[in-house]
Amino acid sequence: MDGGLKDDTAVSLQQRKVEVPLYLKRIKVYPRAISGQWRRVKWGALILLLGIYYLVPWLRWDRGPGAPDQAILIDLDGRRGWFFDVVIWPQEVYFVTGFLILGAVGLFLATSLFGRVWCGFACPQTVWTDLFMLVERLIEGDRNERMRLDRAPMSANKALRKGLKHIAWIAIAAATGGAWVFYFVDAPSTLVKIFRGEASLETYFFIGLFTATTYMLAGWAREQVCTYMCPWPRFQAAMLDEQSVIVTYQKWRGEPRGKHKASAGWDGRGDCVDCSLCVAVCPTGIDIRDGQQIPCCTPCCSASWRRSCWPPSCCVARPTSRSSATAARTSCACPTAASAMPTP
Repeated sequence: MDGGLKDDTAVSLQQRKVEVPLYLKRIKVYPRAISGQWRRVKWGALILLLGIYYLVPWLRWDRGPGAPDQAILIDLDGRRGWFFDVVIWPQEVYFVTGFLILGAVGLFLATSLFGRVWCGFACPQTVWTDLFMLVERLIEGDRNERMRLDRAPMSANKALRKGLKHIAWIAIAAATGGAWVFYFVDAPSTLVKIFRGEASLETYFFIGLFTATTYMLAGWAREQVCTYMCPWPRFQAAMLDEQSVIVTYQKWRGEPRGKHKASAGWDGRGDCVDCSLCVAVCPTGIDIRDGQQIPCCTPCCSASWRRSCWPPSCCVARPTSRSSATAARTSCACPTAASAMPTP
C-alpha cells in the first residue's frame, strides 16, 4: 500500500467530467488499496459468496437409483429442478415465484434498515470486480504504481504485467462461466468432457458467453455497470430515510474543509481535512462529499475514514441529533476527515 494519507491526484469522476463533452470514452478509475474493519468484512463476504457459487455444483446428494446425485441441478432435459430432496416441476413454478418475491422483499427490507448493504457486499458485480481488482493490484501494484505503468511507454515489463493480468482475468472468467453451466449438467462428468473436447456445442457456447461477459463487466466496465446499466441504485434511494444506517458526508460537520496542521486549532473550520483519501479508495471514482450518488457502495469510505485520527468508536456512533453528534465529536482526541455515522 502507498504510504501516507494525502493523495492530491484523487479527483472524482463528477469533477473531471465538468468541462468535457457529453459523449467521451471512459475515464479510468484507479482505486487505492485500503484496510479496516469493513474492508475485512467485505473480504469475508467475497470469500463466502464465491465459495458458495463455485463449490455448490460439486455437492453430492444420494436420491437413490435412477436419480441424479448432484445436490442442486436444473435438469433442462428432464424438465425439473433438483434441490436436495425437493423436486420442482414446470407446473410448480409458483414455488420459484414465491422465492423471488421473498428475495425482493428481503432486499427492500435490508436496504431500508442497513442502507446500501447489497451494493457494498453482496452484488455479483461488486464481488467479481473486487476479485478482478485484487488480481490487478497483486500483479501491477497499488494505485500510483498502476497509474505510472499506464503512462509509461510499452516495454517488456509492461507487456508482461498486462499479459499476466489478463490471463488471470480470463482464467477467473472461464471458471465463472463453467461453474454456471455446472448448475445445469452433472459437474464431474461434464468437466472431463470439456477438457477432452467431448462436451456438447451448447456447453462450449454458454461457457464462452459467460466467460466473455464476466471478463468484460468485471475487468473493463466495472463502475459503469453501476452507473449506467444497473436499475437498483436508481430507486434504492427512495427506501432510505433519516433513520437508515448509511455512510454519508455531513456538510454541517465537515465544512469549511481545508488542510490542518497538528499545532493548529479547529475554531472556525470543519472536520474535513481535504486529504482526498475517500476519493482515492473509491472503486467507482466518486467523491462522497458531493452527496449520495448512484454508484456509491460506501464500505470503502468508512474504511478510509477509520485510517484517520478519530477512534473507531466515534466513527460508528449513531447520533440522533446534531447535538449528540457534536458531543461524541468533542469527546475524541482529534477529529477526522468525515464521519461514518448515519445521517442525523
